[in-house]
Amino acid sequence: MVRIQVGGHPIDFMVDTGAELSVVTQPVAPLSGKETTIVAATGNQTHRPFCGPRRCRLGGHEVIHEFLYLPDCPVPLMGRDLLAKMGTQISFSTDGSAQLKLTEPPSPLIMALAVKREEEWRLYSSPSEMGAIPPELETKYSLVWAEGNPPGLAKCHAPVLIDLKPGAQPVKLRQYSIPREAQLRIQVHLDRLLQHGLLIKCQSPWNTPLLPVKKPGTQDYCPVQDLRAINEATVTLHPSVPNPYTLLGLIPSTAEWFTCLDLKDTFFCLWVAPASQPLFAFEWENPHTGTKEQLTWTRLPQGFKNSPTLFSGALAADLAEFPGQKLGCVF
Repeated sequence: MVRIQVGGHPIDFMVDTGAELSVVTQPVAPLSGKETTIVAATGNQTHRPFCGPRRCRLGGHEVIHEFLYLPDCPVPLMGRDLLAKMGTQISFSTDGSAQLKLTEPPSPLIMALAVKREEEWRLYSSPSEMGAIPPELETKYSLVWAEGNPPGLAKCHAPVLIDLKPGAQPVKLRQYSIPREAQLRIQVHLDRLLQHGLLIKCQSPWNTPLLPVKKPGTQDYCPVQDLRAINEATVTLHPSVPNPYTLLGLIPSTAEWFTCLDLKDTFFCLWVAPASQPLFAFEWENPHTGTKEQLTWTRLPQGFKNSPTLFSGALAADLAEFPGQKLGCVF
């Protein structure tokens, strides 16, 4: 027999390695609503409930456990589920006696973080402070930050002309119904894009639907255009995106400091030729006025299959004259 503190009350249990579940004969907690099927020696099946979870303590070990409630069982049983949870070991001697041993409770894991003295200040900064732009940099270099500025424009590149596959005909897909809450949130984004000239009003034989995608952890919705039909109708360019493993191999092993530039809304820096702009038209109903109209992109849109290839080529051309190494830095 083993005495276990269950919810602060001592209960004597008989160790039964043949029992899959541990059993109490008196409720140690309100019934949880969970049940299991018990098969008696006669073959009859009955459904029996579990008690709610209770804290159990034995020999320095403490676990949370749910016991099966069997009022007709002669004695409480410590089954294999609780034996395993407690980390017990049962050994037998030559005289037939058995001994129950508990393994040592695991020691708490201690993690140490080694930082340089000049970086120690970061330990006392909140996550929001770490990601914020320092005010002095935000003021002095105001045009380099994506927040508060319209997307940049690659002035040295000609507008992108998009080729259709032979025999391709205009595709006109209807706009799906969008919940009003999502409409109101998306309208804010569309107004900003219209203000900066990334979207314009149009009349086009092409039309693909706009989908509302909710940003995780927020109440905001992003407009995402379903361009699969346009991708199917246009010629695919051979991808020329650099291999990231090759780029990482160019960094010397002695490098200690790294800077990563997040090029936000990068595709928007390339103009779409006026002749190709009707391809990306979509229908939108203004939730404030109820008017419907077609809008299209003047810049390379997200979701178009050739956008990564076109932007990668433009960026590579702009950086061709940029020094690979200067003042001990690798660019």
